[in-house]
Amino acid sequence: MAPRLAEDGVEVDGVEESFPGKVELTESTPNANETEGSDEKNDKNEEEEEQQLFVFMKGIKEDLAARGPLYKSDWGRPKSIFTVINATVFAFVIQLIPALIFAELMDRETNGNLATAETLLSSGIMGIIYAIFAGQPLTIMGITGPVAILLGTSYGLTETFNAEYFPFFFWICIWAGLMHIISSMIGLVHLVWKVTPFTSQIFEFFIATTFIYAAVRDLIQPIYLGQGDYRVDRSAQYATLMIGLVTFGVAWGLHFAEQWVILTRQVRTFLTSYNTLLAVVIATALSYLPGVDLSENGAGGLDRVNIMAPWDWQPTADRPWVTDPFSGIDARGIFGAIIPGFMFFLLFIIDHNVSSILTQSPKLNLKKPPAYHWDFFVLGITFIPCAILGLPPGNGLIPQAPLHARALCTRKYVTDSRGVKHEVVTHCEEQRYSGLGQALLMFVALASFEVISWIPRGCLFGLFLYLGMGALHGNEIWERMVMCFMMAKKRPDIPIVREVKWSTVQIYTFVQAACGLSVFAVAQFASVGYIYPALLTALVPLRSYILSRVFSEADLKYLDPSAETDEELEEEQRAIRHNRNDSFDDSNDDGPHFGHFHPEAIKNELKKRKSSKEFSDGATVPPSLP
Repeated sequence: MAPRLAEDGVEVDGVEESFPGKVELTESTPNANETEGSDEKNDKNEEEEEQQLFVFMKGIKEDLAARGPLYKSDWGRPKSIFTVINATVFAFVIQLIPALIFAELMDRETNGNLATAETLLSSGIMGIIYAIFAGQPLTIMGITGPVAILLGTSYGLTETFNAEYFPFFFWICIWAGLMHIISSMIGLVHLVWKVTPFTSQIFEFFIATTFIYAAVRDLIQPIYLGQGDYRVDRSAQYATLMIGLVTFGVAWGLHFAEQWVILTRQVRTFLTSYNTLLAVVIATALSYLPGVDLSENGAGGLDRVNIMAPWDWQPTADRPWVTDPFSGIDARGIFGAIIPGFMFFLLFIIDHNVSSILTQSPKLNLKKPPAYHWDFFVLGITFIPCAILGLPPGNGLIPQAPLHARALCTRKYVTDSRGVKHEVVTHCEEQRYSGLGQALLMFVALASFEVISWIPRGCLFGLFLYLGMGALHGNEIWERMVMCFMMAKKRPDIPIVREVKWSTVQIYTFVQAACGLSVFAVAQFASVGYIYPALLTALVPLRSYILSRVFSEADLKYLDPSAETDEELEEEQRAIRHNRNDSFDDSNDDGPHFGHFHPEAIKNELKKRKSSKEFSDGATVPPSLP
């Protein structure tokens, strides 16, 4: 969660204050005839807009016309330089730690071809390109868990096509980049609005399951039991397990620091915001205590991050930086790379655009319009340096990108008539410096490999477990699975419990859990695990054309709440926390995640802002929606 600034971010108890810049949505109630006519007109306009969806270059032209006049102002002097510096450092830290984790996963799954050096370099180069050329630069680019999984599962395809890895990888990136560029030109980005909570919840559940499995596997599997005299090695593996559990415990405990009743709000916010960094520091220091690392003559000690320190600015594998795309690969391999390239496209059209939309959430009170089509075009361009240099591609990060935008906001806390605190944004620093700055700091990290080499691998596995548990915490599928074991009278008073027959909720939850676990099983254990993005994408038509026939629309309104607003989501979370006897304050939210993507509600709010001309006057053309 992003640090709250002292400037203007004043906590106001017992007083309701207005939301500066917020559009007043309450209007005089129209009569029935006017309402009906207005609804028919809106439906007709939406139908015409849908028919014009695939007009060539329509979305990109509108995005450039809307954002072009504002480009100079993006480089203007921020209202609060301290806020921008704070957000820059914060974005760097919350991206660096997961990047190290995913680098460790890729290092394992690709036999050392893609590791820490390639991951950090990729994040830096992509971040610079996106910060300078993207329409909406607040989205933070980096390597995600799904990317690491896809690169690992597709690694074996090189043997299938009898190709060397990096030429094959070059063509994966080229095909994927072309698909991104073409799809942005013809308006396919709009399809992200077809993703409902049914799919986003399963996506999040799949990621949580995968991370938890990988963490437990890597912490437990190396331990030798009953295999001769391996006392030194075995002690190192037990020490790795202990360090992993300590790292997880510290990160998970500090995750909830803002709900503590001790210490000041500023201290609690700092502990929550930098919990992963603090966990790494504490666990690394623990690993150097006498008796923990029992290395003897370079053997039997703790495994640490696999990097050469100091780094000589060369690739991890024995290869040149610039890839020869025609060496060690034939035409069959070149065209075979289309398969994983298409998987990247399917993954990013959901993952990146959901990240971009959440980063520009209406509650952040942004004044500059979005540019979804152009941004997806720029994302396609970032595949080119990845192809040439042999770097893992990346996309918008969740939750890091929305948290970066939130860190740029000046907020105040308002207590409503029920005594519940609400966070409102009074201003957001919409600029390009913080995105560019955090990308440049990746090169500082590359020059600091000596420090990174101190980190024990068990620490990263513990953080993997933390990320998995964090994704599971608050996931609606998991919450409903827990409620299935509750007595009926103990379940929280939320719409899905009140309005839907509980046996129907159980069936729906079983369908979602089965889908998530099936995708997990394919990704982890099947030889064709690289197709998992296609399976996730197939959930969209499954929801639209099959589940809509199995479940009634009245039930799906609550089971798959695509029109649920942030306020309604907060009310549900408040009821669930109250049911657990936990305190809930919407200023203590866990941060944006896939569960916050309610497309109809977000789209409606963006349309209201668009029609009310709340965006900056420099936008000469109304901003397009994806």
